[in-house]
Amino acid sequence: MQPGCGLKARKIRGRWYVYVWKYENGGARSHKVETYAGPAGSAKGRRRALELLLEREITARAALDRRIAKYRSALSRLAAE
Repeated sequence: MQPGCGLKARKIRGRWYVYVWKYENGGARSHKVETYAGPAGSAKGRRRALELLLEREITARAALDRRIAKYRSALSRLAAE
């Protein structure tokens, strides 16, 4: 698993645009996925970028919480032996 997500700005035809990237697992490999958020200079584009980042962090935290619960359960079973 490759953790992370972030912002990327691209200049296209003289204008800057914001993209949000993350890594997704695809079987044995992970790949980088980019989502367009909007023009870099607009409040709407910046807001959309932050919304996407927040959504991805919440999803990552939920996945981490599930893994922690799984490990705690396994440790409890081992302690009971």
